[in-house]
Parts: sequence; C-alpha cells; structure tokens
Amino acid sequence: MAVVGAGPGGIAAVRRLKECAGEDVNVLLFEREPWVEYLPGTIPVFLGKTPREHWRQVLSLGDVEINIGEVEEVSGDRVRLNGETHEADAVIASPGLVLDYQQVPDAPNVRAFWDPAGAEAASNAARDFQAGTVAVIVSSLPYRCPPAPFGMAMELADYYQGERRNVRVVLTTPEDTPLAAIGGGVPEFLEDSCAAAGVELVTGFDPELAGLGEGRLTSAQSVAIDCDIAFVIPAHVRSPIFAGLPGQGPLVEVSPRFESVDSGLFVVGDAARVPLPRAAEAAASEGRTAADTVLEGLGLSVEQGLHLPEPECYVGHGGGDFSRISLRYPGGLPPRGRPEVKIEGPSKGFAAGFEGSFNRWRELRGG
Repeated sequence: MAVVGAGPGGIAAVRRLKECAGEDVNVLLFEREPWVEYLPGTIPVFLGKTPREHWRQVLSLGDVEINIGEVEEVSGDRVRLNGETHEADAVIASPGLVLDYQQVPDAPNVRAFWDPAGAEAASNAARDFQAGTVAVIVSSLPYRCPPAPFGMAMELADYYQGERRNVRVVLTTPEDTPLAAIGGGVPEFLEDSCAAAGVELVTGFDPELAGLGEGRLTSAQSVAIDCDIAFVIPAHVRSPIFAGLPGQGPLVEVSPRFESVDSGLFVVGDAARVPLPRAAEAAASEGRTAADTVLEGLGLSVEQGLHLPEPECYVGHGGGDFSRISLRYPGGLPPRGRPEVKIEGPSKGFAAGFEGSFNRWRELRGG
C-alpha cells in the first residue's frame, strides 16, 4: 500500500491500515520532507507569537517506510518518486492543494502566504506597519481552513489597537455569505465577530490583484479599495500529480468512498471534491474510509461504514480569546445529512484547546 502525503488524511490512512491489518500490509508513505508543519500555526507565526519551528515535527511512524521527495506521478497501482517507480496494490493520495503565487503581484507592499513559511516571511511587514489600511484578501474558493482568514483579520486588528496605531483592517472574501455551506449560525457569528473586532468585512468580492502594487484593490464587480499593505491568501490549485485526472478546477471528483476514476487511486483531504469543510478532521475521516475500502478489496477486512468526521476549528479574536466551531454529522454525510453546528466562546479558555489540537497532531506523527 502507498500513501502520498503526511497531512491529516494521509496519516489517518496510514494508521488505519496498520491498526486493522498490522503485519499483513506493508505501507509506504511518501512526503516532500522528513518533517511536516502544523498549518494552523500559520497565524501565530504571522503575528510573531511563536517561531515557525514550534509547529514543526519530524516524521517517525514505527515500521512504516517513509520515502522523501517530490512525488512526480501517481496512479492506482504505482507512485513515481525521484525517477523510481514504487508499485502498490492501491494508492491513497492526500497531497493537499498547491498555493498559486503567480497571480499575486511581486511588490514590497504585498505578501502572499497560507502556510507557516510564508507567514514567517510576512510577519515583520505586518507588525511594523504603523498607520493606514491593511487588506486581508481571500483570492478564490476553495481554500483550506475556511474560518482562519477571519481569525487572522481579527487578531491583526486587536494587535494594532493594542499598539494604539491608526490602522484600518479590511477583509475581503468571494463568498456572498461567509461560510454559507456550513450554516448553523456560523456566517452570522463571523460577521458579528469581525464587526466587534473592528474589521471591515467585504463579501462577494472577487479580487483583481494586478493593482495591489500601487495600493489599489479592485473586484470583478468594479468595487475598489485603497490599501497600503495587502496580505493575500493565494488561489489554491490542483496538485500536479492529478493533472491527468478529468475535471476542471483544483478538486478531484471521487466516489462516496473517495476512489477516483483511476481504479485503485483514492484521493482524500483538501484535493477531494466532497461537501465537507477543508478541515483536518474531515480529511482524517476520509483517509480512514479510504483505508477501510482498500483493506476490504484485499480481503483483509470486512465491509465498514463511512467514517463520519467531527471537525473542530479554533478562531482567534485577539486578546487571547478564541472561539471553537464544532461540526457533527449524526444524520450522515451531505447531501443527505446536515451538520450539527456548535459555536462556543470567544473566551480565553479555548486557547488551551488550540494548543491541545497541536499536541495531538504531533503525537500522531511520532512526537
């Protein structure tokens, strides 16, 4: 068995395969680096609260063979890495989505990122800014961790207020209603939270980024915003390893059990076209379901039902306050089932929950 990617979907698949089949299955894991980063650490790094290294973990998964490098090709029975082909009975691929920086102007007042490395590079520009308008821009849909830009904008606004700087923070999103697909009061909660934090939220904004270098942000609807500095969440595009699969856009069509049109190739996580949030626990549940399906096909497990995700997201509001948004699917996955949504906070008590999520992430990767 081959698993591509050590994100939540890939790690969940690896652990499910070993848990259910043990020595009866040989698992090969493919990852770009011998270490991985906790992507929710992006915002604390950006705000200068923690160093990037805090959110990094060296991979160590017992008897699972880890192959390091950039995967060049995948199919239902092989993975090609560094010019060498590794054969497999099936492949579970969870490479995530790729950040496309080409559409973002290369200008001193523009920073594009959505990972800890980019956040580290942009941090000084954010914290040194003294006065004027800061724009936080969601380039396009979909993007990973949907509530995170709202938390980033609120924490930025709180930082500038604490420094007594005259800074206007504007957050733009292409969605007419923030996180409308989740519902359950989440859109209203985010809108009200942004207003309370002093963040100007502009919805239905499809950005045209070409003028950012000159301090001008415009939309396809001819709305214009003057800004002195811009922090851009780049468009998320399809991983090159899926270039041969049919369909337009960044997402790959999959069956209810996450198999692509290429028999034996399963796609889980952010890259899969599914009606679930692009959150860690959603990806993990997909990885477990794909692993069960593979084991059933190999005769190593009896038929299992779909694993239902229980995603949780922590949103920073500034001042050490966090809220927690939790989803459950007691009626099954969409479109048949709708999520039960629970919103808690904001309060300082949920800061420990955010750190606890990180600690669980580390443990799963050998930390």
